[in-house]
Amino acid sequence: MLKWVRTNHKYNADGSSELRYEAKGTDCVIESRKRAIPHANGVGSWWHTAYFVIRPDGTETAYITRKRAMEAVEEESR
Repeated sequence: MLKWVRTNHKYNADGSSELRYEAKGTDCVIESRKRAIPHANGVGSWWHTAYFVIRPDGTETAYITRKRAMEAVEEESR
């Protein structure tokens, strides 16, 4: 089991944010991206967070939960 550490947290002016998690023993990182998604009627928005596994070659895979993203990295590093 890898020990994950938050290494970066960036807040943007529009309220969105990015968090980056890294662990020893793997070259992959996990990035959490929170974005405002506009409502269909055009009034207001709702917040959505997706978790991206970023590999050393630059490819990314999105996951709905951080737990699932961490499990995916651990499965790849075996």
